[in-house]
Amino acid sequence: MTSPRLGVQATPQDSPTSLTPPPRGKASGARQRRRARVSALVLAAGLLLALVGPWLAPHDPGATVDIPYASPSGETPLGTDHLGADVLSRVLSGGRGLILSACGVLVAAYLLGAVAGMLAALRRGWVDSVLMRTADLLMSMPAFILLSVLVVAVGRGPVGVAVATAVILVPDIARMVRAATAQALEHDYVEAAQARGERTPSILSRELLPNLLPLLCADAGVRFVAAVFTIATAAFLGYGTQPPEADWALMLLENQPGLALQPLAVLAPAVLLLAILVSANMLVDRLTPGVRQPTGPADEHRHTPAQTAVPATTSHHGEVLAQARGLCVASASGHVLHEVDVDVAPGQILALVGESGSGKTTLALALLGGFRPGLTHTRGELTLSGSKLHTLGPRALRSLRARNTAYVPQDPRTALSPTMRIGTHLAELLRAAEVPAAERTTRAREALRLVDLPDDDAFLRRWPHQLSGGQRQRVALAGALAPRPGLLVMDEPTSALDPVTAAALLRDLSTLRDRTGVGILLVTHDLAAAARAADRVLLMAHGRIVEAGTVSDVLDQPVSEPGRKLAETALVAHSAFRELSGATEGDSAVVRTTEREAPETGPLLRVRGLRAGHSRQGPAVLRELDLDVPRAGCLTVVGPSGSGKSTLLRCLAGLHPEWHGELLLSGKAVPHAVGDRTRETLRTLQFVPQDPFDSLNPAHTVDEILRRPLRLFAPAGRLPAPHAPEELLARVDLPSSTAGRPPSALSGGQRQRVALARALAARPEVLLCDEITSALDAATAASMVKLLASLRSEDGMTLVVVTHDLSVAARLGGDIAVLRNGEVCEFGPVARVLTAPAHPATRGMLDASLARQLDRRGSPLRTADQKGG
Repeated sequence: MTSPRLGVQATPQDSPTSLTPPPRGKASGARQRRRARVSALVLAAGLLLALVGPWLAPHDPGATVDIPYASPSGETPLGTDHLGADVLSRVLSGGRGLILSACGVLVAAYLLGAVAGMLAALRRGWVDSVLMRTADLLMSMPAFILLSVLVVAVGRGPVGVAVATAVILVPDIARMVRAATAQALEHDYVEAAQARGERTPSILSRELLPNLLPLLCADAGVRFVAAVFTIATAAFLGYGTQPPEADWALMLLENQPGLALQPLAVLAPAVLLLAILVSANMLVDRLTPGVRQPTGPADEHRHTPAQTAVPATTSHHGEVLAQARGLCVASASGHVLHEVDVDVAPGQILALVGESGSGKTTLALALLGGFRPGLTHTRGELTLSGSKLHTLGPRALRSLRARNTAYVPQDPRTALSPTMRIGTHLAELLRAAEVPAAERTTRAREALRLVDLPDDDAFLRRWPHQLSGGQRQRVALAGALAPRPGLLVMDEPTSALDPVTAAALLRDLSTLRDRTGVGILLVTHDLAAAARAADRVLLMAHGRIVEAGTVSDVLDQPVSEPGRKLAETALVAHSAFRELSGATEGDSAVVRTTEREAPETGPLLRVRGLRAGHSRQGPAVLRELDLDVPRAGCLTVVGPSGSGKSTLLRCLAGLHPEWHGELLLSGKAVPHAVGDRTRETLRTLQFVPQDPFDSLNPAHTVDEILRRPLRLFAPAGRLPAPHAPEELLARVDLPSSTAGRPPSALSGGQRQRVALARALAARPEVLLCDEITSALDAATAASMVKLLASLRSEDGMTLVVVTHDLSVAARLGGDIAVLRNGEVCEFGPVARVLTAPAHPATRGMLDASLARQLDRRGSPLRTADQKGG
């Protein structure tokens, strides 16, 4: 890709959901590594020569040693230039100033551009407008004219050129950093930092900058080339270094007339300049962060897949959309997938089920020809739509995927670009799939209706941050369905959806399959979701397929230890919901839980007349909410996606300041915005984000993550104890060895416990928990709910829990508020609401929750209405 700025080659960054194709084989990978090594050596040699060259020069670079344009001789190996000076001495002396100027320009440009970009994304509003409009103005001017104007304004010479070059580079850097920061701000760990009251400098330096550094380092290589090119161009035009100083670009300008007489006077500096530019460009292309190019298996290493206990899933008609044979994928620490055989046939819904870290997502991405950073395809064959993936180049693989496949990622926050409206996002996906422009709006509206979202113009104009997590996930699904793919890969599509919407989505998947014949690969930890939709289930554990068959096969006759564990978990959930579904008020386990409520005192947390929306002109998301939470009590907020559950929690945490009403904590008014709250209020109210894979900053270890709130909320004049992080980990049932590990080395359940420990570091009185079980498998979710219940019963913690899983409310007890269209349609003790629901919305959610539980044969439980019918 060529940049419009002075023709500098730029390397685009992969989006969060982009997939890197496998290369053409081991030989291709070896060639790339050799080229990278050669580029690094050439660049290092060129830079070293430029820096130490003046000390090696045999003559004074400004001294006349012979006639002008003299041929090479023993005293002047490269001849002389137009002044009769030694070309070798001038070449050796002419690079230091250029390289040092480029490095200084780079540092200054990144300081200004990075700060401007991060501030624009973080502050938004008028700050964003002023900074970005200034950048737009500078970028709208042709680079040559801008360079000339700035040099004339600042003054000729190296300093003027350096200032002009920095100004030329800053707008591009600021825009790139702003886009990356806007996406980084969507991460839960940034919101957690904002919720605990971190100031802007701390958020920029601790939460954002460490994760932007790989991008900035890769981009720095491109900008270095741009800086050298611009400074050299300025010198060539006579703006920079002035005669008789030695400079490579100035030598090109001065010696052009004598090119025919003494070509070395021009070729020598030109070769060195090009060597540095080209080698730097090639090295940047190789070292750009992203998914590492996996080495494909060579022919001599291919093998016949070993016999396994679980046969591959094959199509009855002998055709497949995607296929893996003997697939092995490895990381630096060992195998991630080992000897996996899978077929996905047209018209088939195949479910990959397993706990977090079992390899489900890795397998799904591999079937599309993509591998995450740090993973290598070591062995096995991959086929997509009849094409062998190892034979395809990157462009051919992208084209194949665009025409035949669609992928819905797990994380709804990163599935959508924060800089695109919903309508634009869908139109871009349809354009990439080569759908005619006249059909795109109609297809986009059809896809939105299919996933039960509004299709009006107002919804198409909304931004991703104005949607709930469930709505974002459904928009991502709509984008995948709109091009009508042959193979649809869905990673945890129901994790952020309420039971009613999830059930409708699964029904729609079956209808879509029956109507279009699309093959669907469903990645999930929800066995009930697989039972409702899938024709066949593969259970994964430790990178292997350990069970295959229908859900009833897996539950009735498990042949592996993970299969037996899954069956036990399903039966425990079945027993609990069977008791709940058959209970009446006064005799259920839920009632026995709520008998131990807090004494009748004034509410610790009180909400009055809460109204909130995403903008002043937009529709209200929450309407006149009144809620009370007693000390050591629990309020569980449930409702369909888009009902305002997460918005309510964000209002309480101070992350959504655009609301009206009153929030009282122990009878005292609490400011709406987190920035206006006192340190004591921030300590009392602690926020636990939704996504365990996004709630911890990947740039820090667990110890660093926990020590920050410990220091922030330490009593005045006291430092946290050295072993405080280990004590917090013990409180959430994690070993002390977890402290030294990065988040990437933890499972989903461990990450969620660390996020909870981070909140507990502030010694809070109220925990605000947003869907903290939605991304966890059943066993891990049950242990997390048990941990919350113990914090409430043993430590007197007050809980406000947002969830779409009614089993969480059943296990925690306390009160429950059912939200619908931004209003509380039912409120009361959990026992009464779940055993005798008064509102149709509550009854519908309860029936859907019961239907998601499995009986002993892997079939959904029957609801009370179904039993009566």
